[in-house]
Amino acid sequence: MNKLKRTLALMAALAMTATAFVGCGGNDSSSTSESKAESSAEDSSEADADSAEDSTAEEESSVESAAGYTNVDVPALGEPDGSLKDGGDKLTILCWNDDDLKYMYDIVADATGMDKSMINYKNVGSNGTDANEQYAQVFLSGDDVDLYFCDADWNMAYQNNDEYSAPLSAVGISEDMYANAYDYTVAMGKDKNGVLKGASWQAAAGGYAYRADLAEEYLGVTSPEDMQAQVGSWDDFWKTAATVYEKSGNTTAMADSLGGVWRAYSNGNRTKSWVNDGKLDPSSVGDFISMAKENFDKGYISGATQWSDDWLPQGQSDGAQANKTFGFFFPTWAIAKGGSLEQAEGGEGGSTYGKYALCEGPTSWFWGGTWICVYPKTDNAKEAGQFIYTMTADADAMQKYVDVRGDFVNNKGVMSATTEAGTNSNPLFGGQDQFQILFNSADKIDMSIASEYDAKINTDLQNAVQDYCNGVTASEDDCLNAFLDAIAADVTDITVE
Repeated sequence: MNKLKRTLALMAALAMTATAFVGCGGNDSSSTSESKAESSAEDSSEADADSAEDSTAEEESSVESAAGYTNVDVPALGEPDGSLKDGGDKLTILCWNDDDLKYMYDIVADATGMDKSMINYKNVGSNGTDANEQYAQVFLSGDDVDLYFCDADWNMAYQNNDEYSAPLSAVGISEDMYANAYDYTVAMGKDKNGVLKGASWQAAAGGYAYRADLAEEYLGVTSPEDMQAQVGSWDDFWKTAATVYEKSGNTTAMADSLGGVWRAYSNGNRTKSWVNDGKLDPSSVGDFISMAKENFDKGYISGATQWSDDWLPQGQSDGAQANKTFGFFFPTWAIAKGGSLEQAEGGEGGSTYGKYALCEGPTSWFWGGTWICVYPKTDNAKEAGQFIYTMTADADAMQKYVDVRGDFVNNKGVMSATTEAGTNSNPLFGGQDQFQILFNSADKIDMSIASEYDAKINTDLQNAVQDYCNGVTASEDDCLNAFLDAIAADVTDITVE
């Protein structure tokens, strides 16, 4: 981390392009694994040891871009407007795990002077998809909540509900603070009236994380560039899948799950929203059902279901699920420190730790992201604003998060500088810099087709396709009808024909 800071400072000095980004001193992933019960920031201090750096002048210097994008100055955090309560003793953050949050405690405390023991996290004991319904129960219970993390599949539903979300302006946050953010994250943070209700600390571009050792053995591939040449389109991907399956003795699937293929296909190929003029538009399914069924039957897609117990162990070379998949469709948050890829490798010392590499895959795509929202019944308006500003607008703080967490933050200047510096080395990929692969994809993310119903629709489609592939339904028409019936039952305020 220190080395990266020094490198960036030196590059900025040589280029003579120093433009100060002034942060105010004194915010998901969408990773979806389960975590421990409610805890405070004090309990997670050991996970944050790496972020407690010496306060050298270089480390405190503003972050500069050396790859074509320089951060512009943004306003300092404003004062709360008085519409929300203040003075509470704990800043309570509602989330489904602390995979991201535990890296934020020290960063926020250092930037704001806030005692990190004040930051408290409340876990709903669920995953990112199910948290959608769990949050509503927490709000009804009257439990203390100040901030909460929202998944991309359902953040719009919460932001469009004034009983669940307050304007960020109420805690001193304004839209012009996000001049350096990826545009889609700002658009997704607004409610139907254009009011900014959520802010994101990350951009969630996706890639194809593959077993580099198996790629060399089965395909003769020794670099991500050569791998990309073999999976650069869906046709190429399935053609290569046939080779992998044959060379592995019909044991290794190219794709980790139907859900993984759907995430890449959906967010890389769809061009229309699921819901238009209050009606479901099933044309967004495209040729996914037939593509999924054909390649599942051939053994090119694993039979494991995302988030099930047999999903991630497929990525290891030992155990009952050994070598069941050649690769995973993973977004940025899944390949960060402590994310899904690390679990798939068996952790440090695991059978495939460091034996993966990353390429873009058959399409430029994304999966999820997390927005921080303010609960209108907060009693800590000041600290809520400080937390959001630090993690989503303060470039220096966001650079620290990149360094310690390895996630792709929602700041073009920070990621441009990090990519250009070339000092990032991800041990999960044997030292490969994942940002070099994902940087261009992040700028292509377009969530203009998102709707507040995406969580239910995506879940119901994946369930219907899984049933079709497993023989529960007999035909593509039956699969589509099962999907439509499920949506009609689950989403009653839209028309399903």
